[in-house]
Amino acid sequence: MLLPIYLSLNVLVLSVGQGTGTPIRLADGAKNYGRVEVYYNGQWGTVCDDWWDLNDANVVCRQLGFERAADSKGGAFYGRGAGPILLDDVGCIGNETSLDQCRHSGIENHNCGHTEDAGVVCNSDTETIEAIRLADGADNYGRVEIFYNGQWGTVCDDEWDLSDANVACRQLGFESAAESKSRAFYGPGAGPIVLDDVGCIGNEISLDQCRHSGVENHNCGHTEDAGVVCNSYTDTIEAIRLADGADNYGRVEIFYNGQWGTVCDDWWDFNDANVACRQLGFESAAESKSRSFYGPGAGPILFDDVACVGNEISLDQCRHSGIENHNCVHGEDAGVVCNNETDDTEEPEYSSGEIDLSINSPRPGTGTPIRLADGAKTYGRVEVYYNGQWGTVCDDGWDLNDANVVCRQLGFEIATRSLGSAYFGRGVGPILFDDVACVGNEMSLDQCRHSGIENHDCGHGEDAGVICNSDTETIEAIRLADGADNYGRVEIFYNGRWGTVCDDGWDLSDANVACRQLGFESAAESKGRAFYGPGSGPIVLDDVGCIGNEISLDQCRHSGVENHNCGHTEDAGVVCNSYTDTIEAIRLADGADNYGRVEIFYNGQWGTVCDDWWDFNDANVACRQLGFESAAESKSRSFYGPGAGPILFDDVACVGNEISLDQCRHSGIENHNCVHGEDAGVVCNNETDDTEEPEYSSGEIDLSINSPRPGYTDTIEAIRLADGADNYGRVEIFYNGQWGTVCDDEWDLNDANVACRQLGFESAAESKNRSFYGPGTGPILFDDVACVGNEISLDQCRHSGIGNCGHGGDAGVVCNNETDDTEELEYSSGEIDLSINSPRPDETDDTEEPEYSSEEIDLSTHIPRPERGDKFHDDPFYTVLLPTTGALLFMLAMLGTVVVVVMRRLGRRGTRKDQEEVALSLDQLDQYSSKGDSNTYGKLPEEQLDQPDKCSASA
Repeated sequence: MLLPIYLSLNVLVLSVGQGTGTPIRLADGAKNYGRVEVYYNGQWGTVCDDWWDLNDANVVCRQLGFERAADSKGGAFYGRGAGPILLDDVGCIGNETSLDQCRHSGIENHNCGHTEDAGVVCNSDTETIEAIRLADGADNYGRVEIFYNGQWGTVCDDEWDLSDANVACRQLGFESAAESKSRAFYGPGAGPIVLDDVGCIGNEISLDQCRHSGVENHNCGHTEDAGVVCNSYTDTIEAIRLADGADNYGRVEIFYNGQWGTVCDDWWDFNDANVACRQLGFESAAESKSRSFYGPGAGPILFDDVACVGNEISLDQCRHSGIENHNCVHGEDAGVVCNNETDDTEEPEYSSGEIDLSINSPRPGTGTPIRLADGAKTYGRVEVYYNGQWGTVCDDGWDLNDANVVCRQLGFEIATRSLGSAYFGRGVGPILFDDVACVGNEMSLDQCRHSGIENHDCGHGEDAGVICNSDTETIEAIRLADGADNYGRVEIFYNGRWGTVCDDGWDLSDANVACRQLGFESAAESKGRAFYGPGSGPIVLDDVGCIGNEISLDQCRHSGVENHNCGHTEDAGVVCNSYTDTIEAIRLADGADNYGRVEIFYNGQWGTVCDDWWDFNDANVACRQLGFESAAESKSRSFYGPGAGPILFDDVACVGNEISLDQCRHSGIENHNCVHGEDAGVVCNNETDDTEEPEYSSGEIDLSINSPRPGYTDTIEAIRLADGADNYGRVEIFYNGQWGTVCDDEWDLNDANVACRQLGFESAAESKNRSFYGPGTGPILFDDVACVGNEISLDQCRHSGIGNCGHGGDAGVVCNNETDDTEELEYSSGEIDLSINSPRPDETDDTEEPEYSSEEIDLSTHIPRPERGDKFHDDPFYTVLLPTTGALLFMLAMLGTVVVVVMRRLGRRGTRKDQEEVALSLDQLDQYSSKGDSNTYGKLPEEQLDQPDKCSASA
C-alpha cells in the first residue's frame, strides 16, 4: 500500500503529536486575514499559492477557529514572507481538520518564490460594526461610515450596489435605499477603510452580516468611498409655488427648512409635472419645462433626479436623490405649464372627417394618420400626416409612453423602445410635433400634450422613432453553425433565409432560451464577438434581453427584426449543456497503471483533455471513472507528453461527485482553444495491491517502502558520477541494463544530498544543472525529482518517471568529501530510529501524552549504504598509476614554463634581477615537486584551487 505511506509521511512531518494540526498563523494582516504561515522545525514558513483555492482556505480558517473562509489569496497578496516555503501544491478536499492533512508536495519541496505566498480571508462572526452614520451629506444621504475599533472608517465601493445600500439604510433606520453612490460621491473620507468587496443579499440586518473581504482588508483609496441615498418619508415639502411666470406656469419652487428652493430638471418629465400641478390645485399638467425655461432661481436646489410614477399627491412622495443632494446648477431649474380649466370658452366642434389640430386638446376618435418610415413594419421614424403632407416629430421629451401610444395607434400591442436623434435617418417636410408628453393611455398621438402644430425648436437631426412589439414576428427555425451539436453560432431562420444574432446584451439568460429552443436542458456559456466565426446573411436580432423563462428568442425583448447597429464580427453563440455526449472509454497514456495523460474515446478515436481549469476535482472524477478510489494529483502542461488526435474536452469543471467526466461542465466536445502542449494528466491513488497495510506505532512510521510516487516501484541498481571526479560530476543511474541521467527540473540541494549520501558521502556541497559536467547519453531516467532530504536513495524520492527533458538539462552534484579523522557514523544493519521524527505533544496539555515506541524502523529492504570501496578506491589503476603519471606530467609542464621564461629573459639580455627571478622560479618548482602527493597531483597555491572541477578537493 504505497499511497497510505506517502500521505502518512506528510502528516507525520507536520504533526504536533496530538492530532490538532500544525501550528499555523496569519501574518501581515489582521485577526481574520493575512499570509498563511506554518510552524515547522523551529521556524515559521509560508505556503506556495500553486493550486491554492477556497477549499484550502476553508481548512486554514477552520483550523484557526473561524467558521469558514471568505476568500483565498495568492500572489503574495499580504506581502512576501520570509523563511522557508514549507508547502506547495496543496490540494485540500475541504473537510480536513488541519492543513497538514491535505495533499501536498512534501515539506520544503516546491518550485516557488515568496512572490507566490498564499493568504486567506476568514469569515468572522465576531466582527461587529459598533455604529453606522452618513457623513458630508444630510439625514438620508451621504458617505457611509462605520465605527470599528474605536474610530470611524469608510466602506470601499468595490461591488457596492443597491442591495448593499438597502442594508445600510435599514441599519440607519430608513425603510430602503433610493440609490447607491460610489467614487467618493460625497467626498473622500478619512481614517481606515473598514470594509471592501461588500456583497449583501439584501435581507441582512447590518453590513457586518454581509459577505466582505475582512475588516480593514482592502485594495482601495478614499477616492472610492461608498455612499447611499436612503428613502425618507419625513422630508415634507411645506409649500410649493410657481415663480417668474403666471398662475398656471412658471419655475417650480418648494419651501423647506425656512427658505424657498428649486428643483433640478434631471429626469424631470410630464409625470413629475402632473404631480406638481395637482399639488398646486390644477387638474393636470400641460407641459414640463427644463433648462431654466422661466429663468434661474435662487436659494438651495432642494430636489434632483425626481422620478414620479404620476399618482403621488406631492413631489416629496416621488423618488428623488434626497433633500439638497444634487449635481446641478440653477441653469437647470425645472418648470411646468399646468392645465388651467377655469375659462368659460366653448369647446371646439369637430367635423366627422377632419382633425382640427389648431389647439392642444385631446381629439376624440381614431386619431391623426401616422406611419413608420425608413424602417420596417414594426419600427421606423414616426411621421404624422397633416395639411396634405407627412411631417416628423421632434424627440424633445420623447419617451416610452409616447412610443406606446404610437405603436397602439399603429395596431401593435406595445412599444419596446423609443428612439431619438434621427435614429432611422432624417425626415423631410415640416416638424409637426415637439415636446410630446403622453401619459400612455391615449388612443392617438394627437391626444397627448405637445407644444402645438409646427411649434418647435428642432431640426430633422432630432426626428423621433419607435420600435413596436409584434406578436407576428416568429422565428421559423433556429440552429447552431460552425460548431457541433451543442455549441456554435446562433442562427435563426426568418423571411426565407438564415441570419445571425448580434451579441449586444447577449448573456446566459439569452443563451438558456436559445439552448432550450434547440432541445437542450440549459446553456453552459454564452459567447460573443463571433467566437465561432462571422456568419453571413442578415443580422436578424439585436439587443436581445431574455428574462430566461421564454420559450423562444422571439418572445424576448429585442430591438426589432433586422433592426441593429452591428456587424458579423459581433455574432452571438452558445454552448449548450448536453447530457448526450457520453465518453465511450477513458484511459491513461504514456504513464503507468495509475498515472498518465488522460485520454477519452469518442466518435471512434482517442482524444485528450485540455488543462484549462483542470484541477483536483476533475482528476478525482477521472480516477474514479478509471476504477481508482481517488486522485493523488492533477497534472497539466502535457506532463506526460503531448498526445495526438482531437482535443475533446476543455474548461472541465467538475464538482467532484460526478461519475464520469462527461457529466462535468465543459465547453463542449471538441470546442477548445488549446494545443496538445496543454494535455491534462492525473496521478491516481493506487489502492489495488494486495500488500498488507503497514501498522503504525503511536509515534513511528514504517518507511520501508517509502515511495512518494504512488505505484512507482522501480529501484535504482547503481549510481555514479560521470565526467567529473570522485566527489563531483554528472549524476548517472543504472537501470534496466544501462546508465542514464537525471533531468535538472526541480533539482536542488535536497536531491543532491540524497544522491551524495547514496554515493557514500556525508552530504552535498552543491547541486548542478544545465549539464554543468557536459551532456550525458542514454535514457533520461528521472525528472522532477523532489526529495524531502532524508531518503536513502533517489528512487525513494518523488519523481515523475521518464522525463520530458534533453541532455542539455542533465543534473550534477558536488559532494562534501570529508576525509578527516572524525569517527564515521555507525550504521545498523538497515535500521534507523526515527522515533524523534514527530514533534512531542505540548507538555502543558492535560491530554494524555501518546506513548512512543523505542523500536527502530526496519529499512533493510532499501539499498544499503554503499561502501567507499564500491567505486574507484580498490582499483590500482586509480590509486597508484594514474596519480603518479599525473604528477610527472605536472612537473614537465612547470619545467617548460621555466624554460620559456629563461629564453625570453636571455633574448632581452636580461638584467641581474631577471636572472634572480628565474632562479627563484626553479627553486619554487623544486619545492612544489618535493611536496607532491600522488593523490592530489602536487600541491598548488590555495588561490589556484578555487574550482572543484579543476582539482580534487583535499581535506
